[in-house]
Amino acid sequence: MLDISLKGSPLTPFSIEVERGRLRAFAKATGQDNPVYWDETAAHARGLPSLPLPPTFLFCLEMESPNPMEVFERLHINHAHVLHGEQHFVYHRLAFAGETLRFKPRIADVYERKSGALGFIAWETRVEGSDGKAVADLRSVMVVRPPRPTQVRANPGCAVLQRGGALPGLIEGPITRHTLGVYAGASGDYNPLHIDVDYAREAGMPDVFAHGMLSTAYLARVLTRQVDPSALRRLGVRFVSITHIGDEVHCQAQVTGEFVENGEPCVSLALTARNQAGDTKLTGTAVVSAVGQNFP
Repeated sequence: MLDISLKGSPLTPFSIEVERGRLRAFAKATGQDNPVYWDETAAHARGLPSLPLPPTFLFCLEMESPNPMEVFERLHINHAHVLHGEQHFVYHRLAFAGETLRFKPRIADVYERKSGALGFIAWETRVEGSDGKAVADLRSVMVVRPPRPTQVRANPGCAVLQRGGALPGLIEGPITRHTLGVYAGASGDYNPLHIDVDYAREAGMPDVFAHGMLSTAYLARVLTRQVDPSALRRLGVRFVSITHIGDEVHCQAQVTGEFVENGEPCVSLALTARNQAGDTKLTGTAVVSAVGQNFP
Protein backbone atom coordinates (compact mmCIF):
# COMPACT_ATOMS: atom_id res chain seq x y z
CA MET A 1 0.00 0.00 0.00
CA LEU A 2 1.27 3.46 -0.87
CA ASP A 3 1.38 6.05 1.89
CA ILE A 4 -1.12 8.61 0.62
CA SER A 5 -0.42 10.82 3.66
CA LEU A 6 2.70 12.01 1.84
CA LYS A 7 0.61 13.70 -0.85
CA GLY A 8 1.62 17.36 -0.98
CA SER A 9 4.91 16.80 0.86
CA PRO A 10 7.88 18.86 -0.32
CA LEU A 11 11.04 17.14 -1.50
CA THR A 12 14.54 18.56 -1.06
CA PRO A 13 15.13 21.65 -3.23
CA PHE A 14 18.49 22.08 -4.97
CA SER A 15 20.33 24.32 -7.42
CA ILE A 16 22.46 23.38 -10.41
CA GLU A 17 24.51 25.28 -12.97
CA VAL A 18 23.84 24.44 -16.62
CA GLU A 19 27.13 23.42 -18.25
CA ARG A 20 27.80 23.97 -21.96
CA GLY A 21 29.68 20.69 -22.22
CA ARG A 22 26.69 18.73 -20.94
CA LEU A 23 24.37 20.44 -23.40
CA ARG A 24 26.69 19.56 -26.29
CA ALA A 25 27.00 15.95 -25.08
CA PHE A 26 23.20 15.67 -24.78
CA ALA A 27 22.71 17.13 -28.26
CA LYS A 28 25.14 14.57 -29.68
CA ALA A 29 23.60 11.64 -27.77
CA THR A 30 20.08 12.49 -29.00
CA GLY A 31 21.07 13.33 -32.60
CA GLN A 32 20.09 16.99 -32.29
CA ASP A 33 20.52 18.58 -35.73
CA ASN A 34 19.46 22.16 -34.96
CA PRO A 35 22.86 23.85 -34.37
CA VAL A 36 21.56 26.44 -31.88
CA TYR A 37 21.57 23.63 -29.27
CA TRP A 38 25.28 22.82 -29.65
CA ASP A 39 26.99 25.65 -31.59
CA GLU A 40 27.40 28.91 -29.67
CA THR A 41 27.98 30.87 -32.88
CA ALA A 42 24.69 29.61 -34.35
CA ALA A 43 22.89 30.48 -31.11
CA HIS A 44 24.28 34.03 -31.16
CA ALA A 45 23.28 34.39 -34.81
CA ARG A 46 19.69 33.64 -33.75
CA GLY A 47 19.86 36.37 -31.11
CA LEU A 48 20.26 33.97 -28.17
CA PRO A 49 22.74 34.77 -25.37
CA SER A 50 24.08 31.20 -25.21
CA LEU A 51 23.11 27.60 -25.91
CA PRO A 52 19.43 27.05 -25.00
CA LEU A 53 18.33 23.94 -23.12
CA PRO A 54 16.72 21.30 -25.36
CA PRO A 55 13.03 20.72 -24.51
CA THR A 56 13.56 17.63 -22.34
CA PHE A 57 16.87 18.55 -20.68
CA LEU A 58 15.24 19.97 -17.54
CA PHE A 59 14.31 16.39 -16.62
CA CYS A 60 17.99 15.43 -16.90
CA LEU A 61 18.93 18.26 -14.56
CA GLU A 62 16.28 17.08 -12.12
CA MET A 63 18.19 13.79 -11.96
CA GLU A 64 21.10 15.81 -10.52
CA SER A 65 19.25 16.15 -7.23
CA PRO A 66 21.46 15.24 -4.24
CA ASN A 67 19.18 12.20 -3.85
CA PRO A 68 17.21 11.41 -7.03
CA MET A 69 15.69 8.38 -5.27
CA GLU A 70 14.24 10.49 -2.43
CA VAL A 71 10.61 10.12 -3.49
CA PHE A 72 10.89 6.33 -3.67
CA GLU A 73 12.70 6.13 -0.33
CA ARG A 74 10.03 8.29 1.32
CA LEU A 75 7.34 5.95 -0.01
CA HIS A 76 9.37 2.76 0.71
CA ILE A 77 9.19 1.64 -2.93
CA ASN A 78 11.66 -0.64 -4.70
CA HIS A 79 12.87 1.43 -7.66
CA ALA A 80 13.23 -1.77 -9.72
CA HIS A 81 9.43 -1.97 -9.86
CA VAL A 82 8.91 1.59 -11.15
CA LEU A 83 8.27 2.64 -14.75
CA HIS A 84 7.94 6.14 -16.16
CA GLY A 85 4.27 6.70 -17.02
CA GLU A 86 4.00 10.33 -18.13
CA GLN A 87 6.16 13.43 -18.40
CA HIS A 88 4.95 16.99 -18.86
CA PHE A 89 6.68 20.34 -19.31
CA VAL A 90 5.22 23.85 -19.17
CA TYR A 91 7.75 26.45 -20.32
CA HIS A 92 7.72 30.02 -19.03
CA ARG A 93 10.97 31.11 -20.67
CA LEU A 94 14.08 29.65 -22.26
CA ALA A 95 16.99 28.67 -20.02
CA PHE A 96 20.59 28.87 -21.22
CA ALA A 97 24.06 27.49 -20.60
CA GLY A 98 25.78 29.24 -17.71
CA GLU A 99 22.59 29.82 -15.71
CA THR A 100 22.06 28.47 -12.22
CA LEU A 101 18.57 27.00 -11.89
CA ARG A 102 16.68 26.24 -8.68
CA PHE A 103 14.51 23.09 -8.52
CA LYS A 104 11.66 22.90 -6.01
CA PRO A 105 9.99 19.44 -6.15
CA ARG A 106 7.03 18.11 -4.21
CA ILE A 107 4.94 14.94 -4.12
CA ALA A 108 1.78 16.08 -5.89
CA ASP A 109 -0.27 12.89 -5.78
CA VAL A 110 -0.16 9.26 -4.64
CA TYR A 111 -2.89 6.83 -5.64
CA GLU A 112 -3.64 3.22 -6.62
CA ARG A 113 -5.64 1.53 -9.37
CA LYS A 114 -6.83 -2.02 -10.11
CA SER A 115 -7.54 -2.75 -6.43
CA GLY A 116 -4.03 -1.78 -5.47
CA ALA A 117 -2.28 -3.83 -8.17
CA LEU A 118 -0.80 -0.66 -9.67
CA GLY A 119 0.41 2.39 -7.79
CA PHE A 120 0.97 5.87 -9.19
CA ILE A 121 3.21 8.65 -7.93
CA ALA A 122 3.11 12.16 -9.37
CA TRP A 123 5.63 14.77 -8.41
CA GLU A 124 5.77 18.33 -9.61
CA THR A 125 8.80 20.59 -9.80
CA ARG A 126 8.94 24.36 -10.14
CA VAL A 127 12.17 25.46 -11.86
CA GLU A 128 13.26 29.03 -11.18
CA GLY A 129 16.07 31.27 -12.34
CA SER A 130 18.46 33.11 -10.03
CA ASP A 131 15.91 35.96 -9.93
CA GLY A 132 13.31 33.63 -8.39
CA LYS A 133 11.04 33.86 -11.44
CA ALA A 134 9.58 30.73 -13.05
CA VAL A 135 11.46 29.04 -15.88
CA ALA A 136 9.30 25.91 -16.21
CA ASP A 137 7.00 23.50 -14.38
CA LEU A 138 7.61 19.74 -14.62
CA ARG A 139 5.21 16.93 -13.77
CA SER A 140 6.36 13.31 -13.65
CA VAL A 141 4.03 10.34 -13.20
CA MET A 142 5.61 7.02 -12.21
CA VAL A 143 3.86 3.64 -12.25
CA VAL A 144 4.64 1.18 -9.48
CA ARG A 145 4.08 -2.20 -11.09
CA PRO A 146 3.96 -5.72 -9.66
CA PRO A 147 7.31 -7.55 -9.44
CA ARG A 148 6.53 -9.30 -12.72
CA PRO A 149 5.82 -6.84 -15.52
CA THR A 150 2.37 -6.54 -16.99
CA GLN A 151 1.80 -5.54 -20.60
CA VAL A 152 0.84 -1.86 -20.81
CA ARG A 153 -1.58 -1.33 -23.66
CA ALA A 154 -2.36 1.84 -25.52
CA ASN A 155 -5.40 3.79 -24.41
CA PRO A 156 -7.70 4.13 -27.44
CA GLY A 157 -8.47 7.66 -26.27
CA CYS A 158 -4.87 8.64 -27.03
CA ALA A 159 -5.14 8.11 -30.79
CA VAL A 160 -3.54 10.84 -32.87
CA LEU A 161 -6.00 13.26 -34.41
CA GLN A 162 -5.65 13.25 -38.17
CA ARG A 163 -6.39 16.90 -38.74
CA GLY A 164 -4.19 19.48 -40.42
CA GLY A 165 -0.69 19.02 -41.74
CA ALA A 166 2.23 17.09 -40.34
CA LEU A 167 5.75 18.20 -39.56
CA PRO A 168 8.52 16.16 -41.19
CA GLY A 169 9.06 13.05 -39.11
CA LEU A 170 12.28 11.27 -38.23
CA ILE A 171 13.54 7.76 -37.56
CA GLU A 172 16.24 6.92 -35.02
CA GLY A 173 17.80 3.58 -34.24
CA PRO A 174 17.92 0.72 -34.01
CA ILE A 175 18.44 1.11 -30.26
CA THR A 176 21.64 -0.60 -29.08
CA ARG A 177 23.30 -1.08 -25.71
CA HIS A 178 25.82 1.54 -26.82
CA THR A 179 22.95 3.98 -27.47
CA LEU A 180 21.71 3.50 -23.91
CA GLY A 181 25.18 3.88 -22.42
CA VAL A 182 25.85 7.12 -24.31
CA TYR A 183 22.45 8.54 -23.33
CA ALA A 184 22.95 7.58 -19.68
CA GLY A 185 26.25 9.45 -19.63
CA ALA A 186 24.86 12.53 -21.37
CA SER A 187 21.60 12.72 -19.41
CA GLY A 188 22.79 11.55 -16.00
CA ASP A 189 20.03 8.92 -15.94
CA TYR A 190 21.86 5.79 -14.75
CA ASN A 191 18.74 3.80 -13.84
CA PRO A 192 20.14 0.23 -13.91
CA LEU A 193 16.99 -1.06 -15.64
CA HIS A 194 18.44 0.55 -18.78
CA ILE A 195 22.13 -0.37 -18.53
CA ASP A 196 22.54 -3.40 -16.23
CA VAL A 197 21.29 -6.68 -17.74
CA ASP A 198 21.49 -8.61 -14.45
CA TYR A 199 19.53 -5.95 -12.58
CA ALA A 200 16.87 -5.82 -15.31
CA ARG A 201 16.44 -9.60 -15.24
CA GLU A 202 16.19 -9.64 -11.45
CA ALA A 203 13.40 -7.08 -11.85
CA GLY A 204 11.53 -9.48 -14.14
CA MET A 205 12.55 -7.97 -17.48
CA PRO A 206 14.10 -10.08 -20.25
CA ASP A 207 16.79 -7.45 -20.93
CA VAL A 208 17.60 -3.79 -20.47
CA PHE A 209 15.35 -1.39 -22.37
CA ALA A 210 15.45 2.21 -23.55
CA HIS A 211 14.94 5.21 -21.29
CA GLY A 212 11.53 6.68 -21.98
CA MET A 213 13.09 10.12 -22.01
CA LEU A 214 15.46 9.08 -24.81
CA SER A 215 12.48 8.48 -27.09
CA THR A 216 10.97 11.72 -25.79
CA ALA A 217 14.14 13.58 -26.79
CA TYR A 218 13.90 12.06 -30.28
CA LEU A 219 10.26 13.09 -30.47
CA ALA A 220 11.12 16.63 -29.35
CA ARG A 221 13.54 16.89 -32.27
CA VAL A 222 10.59 16.82 -34.67
CA LEU A 223 9.68 20.14 -33.06
CA THR A 224 13.16 21.63 -32.68
CA ARG A 225 13.87 21.06 -36.39
CA GLN A 226 10.96 23.32 -37.32
CA VAL A 227 10.17 25.55 -34.35
CA ASP A 228 12.14 28.42 -32.85
CA PRO A 229 13.39 27.41 -29.38
CA SER A 230 11.52 30.26 -27.69
CA ALA A 231 8.20 29.27 -29.32
CA LEU A 232 7.63 26.04 -27.38
CA ARG A 233 4.98 26.54 -24.69
CA ARG A 234 4.11 23.02 -23.47
CA LEU A 235 5.21 19.45 -24.07
CA GLY A 236 3.73 16.31 -22.53
CA VAL A 237 4.07 12.61 -23.24
CA ARG A 238 2.52 9.36 -22.04
CA PHE A 239 4.67 6.23 -22.14
CA VAL A 240 2.57 3.48 -23.70
CA SER A 241 4.96 0.53 -24.02
CA ILE A 242 8.61 -0.36 -23.60
CA THR A 243 11.17 0.40 -26.32
CA HIS A 244 13.47 -2.62 -26.58
CA ILE A 245 17.00 -3.21 -27.83
CA GLY A 246 16.76 -3.45 -31.63
CA ASP A 247 13.73 -1.17 -31.91
CA GLU A 248 13.70 1.79 -34.26
CA VAL A 249 11.90 4.92 -33.06
CA HIS A 250 9.64 6.49 -35.70
CA CYS A 251 8.55 9.97 -34.58
CA GLN A 252 5.69 12.05 -35.98
CA ALA A 253 3.94 15.34 -35.14
CA GLN A 254 0.50 16.19 -36.50
CA VAL A 255 -1.02 19.67 -36.37
CA THR A 256 -4.39 19.34 -34.64
CA GLY A 257 -5.61 22.87 -34.15
CA GLU A 258 -5.05 26.63 -33.93
CA PHE A 259 -6.17 28.85 -31.06
CA VAL A 260 -5.34 32.00 -29.13
CA GLU A 261 -3.91 31.72 -25.63
CA ASN A 262 -3.22 34.81 -23.53
CA GLY A 263 -3.53 36.89 -26.68
CA GLU A 264 -0.97 34.79 -28.56
CA PRO A 265 -1.85 32.65 -31.61
CA CYS A 266 -0.80 29.07 -30.93
CA VAL A 267 -0.77 25.70 -32.68
CA SER A 268 -1.42 22.35 -31.00
CA LEU A 269 0.22 19.15 -32.19
CA ALA A 270 -0.34 15.47 -31.48
CA LEU A 271 2.86 13.46 -31.11
CA THR A 272 3.53 9.76 -31.57
CA ALA A 273 6.56 7.49 -31.48
CA ARG A 274 6.25 3.96 -32.86
CA ASN A 275 8.69 1.15 -33.57
CA GLN A 276 9.34 -0.40 -36.98
CA ALA A 277 6.41 -2.79 -36.48
CA GLY A 278 4.00 0.08 -35.91
CA ASP A 279 3.65 -0.54 -32.15
CA THR A 280 3.00 2.70 -30.30
CA LYS A 281 5.67 3.58 -27.73
CA LEU A 282 4.76 7.16 -26.79
CA THR A 283 1.88 9.52 -27.37
CA GLY A 284 1.89 13.18 -26.50
CA THR A 285 0.92 16.74 -27.22
CA ALA A 286 2.73 20.01 -27.74
CA VAL A 287 1.69 23.65 -27.92
CA VAL A 288 3.84 26.18 -29.76
CA SER A 289 3.48 29.83 -30.55
CA ALA A 290 2.45 30.43 -34.17
CA VAL A 291 4.12 33.85 -34.26
CA GLY A 292 6.80 33.80 -36.94
CA GLN A 293 6.43 30.03 -37.48
CA ASN A 294 5.55 28.25 -40.71
CA PHE A 295 3.25 25.27 -40.16
CA PRO A 296 1.71 22.97 -42.78
